[in-house]
Amino acid sequence: MVDQQYCCSAHRQEARSASAALARDEDDQEPWSVSKSHNKKPSKPASASQTASIFAFLTVGALLVAALLMPSGGGSAIPAVSLDPTVKRGLIERFGDVIGGAVRSTAPVTLHHDFSTGWSDWSVANLHVPTSLDDPHRLASVSLPSLRIWERSTALQNYQLEFSGEIEKKSLSWAFRATDAQNYYATKLLITRPGSIPNAALARYVVMNGREWDRVQLPLPLTLEKGGNYRVRMTIQDDHFITFLNGQVISSWSDNRLRRGGVGFFADDQDPQQVAWVSLSERDSLLGKVLTYFSLFVMPGQSILPGN
Repeated sequence: MVDQQYCCSAHRQEARSASAALARDEDDQEPWSVSKSHNKKPSKPASASQTASIFAFLTVGALLVAALLMPSGGGSAIPAVSLDPTVKRGLIERFGDVIGGAVRSTAPVTLHHDFSTGWSDWSVANLHVPTSLDDPHRLASVSLPSLRIWERSTALQNYQLEFSGEIEKKSLSWAFRATDAQNYYATKLLITRPGSIPNAALARYVVMNGREWDRVQLPLPLTLEKGGNYRVRMTIQDDHFITFLNGQVISSWSDNRLRRGGVGFFADDQDPQQVAWVSLSERDSLLGKVLTYFSLFVMPGQSILPGN
């Protein structure tokens, strides 16, 4: 109502007093929006275990990033970032370096020599004088056998040896686990009689401190020919040795007297031989050991000859 609608001044004053009292009563009550917000339930705080898990995850992540970003030291598993200290490589490149280094560290060492440059990297030593020569004057007319040892292989222990050789007269000879002319295992392929009938034998023995021990000669159901090329493969693993000739197992035996040494060949002028090439793969690395297990596994069709 407006002032002109009141009948008298007394009624007008009374209406004003009632409006002021009503406004005061409204001020004492909370507005609906504020009251509604007070009625909301408080949010549930995160549990202690969840907080600890998040904190541990962030800590591990921070440590991993810090390890990758830190400069590589001499003994660190992560390789150096760059030859130029001002050049920084990314995390992906550094991670690739780590993986590549791990693969290279487990790969077997492989050596190959094809004799195109002669006997470089091979040491030569004369073997002991035959005990049958009692007359010193006869030594001048005797050609002593010589042993050639592959120097790059002398530090190895377990490996696979493979080579291709030619029998010029009657034998093809090689050595393994050889450290010098005084210590090695010797193996010979022999033509025992002329003709096309089985005429082959395998001889093996140990030389320790210049003395020969335990010579064994076993007949083979094979025919060897003069001038023939033959591919020989040997698996040398701990105290077990397996010999293959043209893919066929011809011998398997064990001995633990010599634990380390490389590859060698020996011959003399009376019984020359030719070796076309030789390869060697070590078997002490992780990957090499896996390959060795396959090499030691003999298929049923490759039965080892009895008595070997």
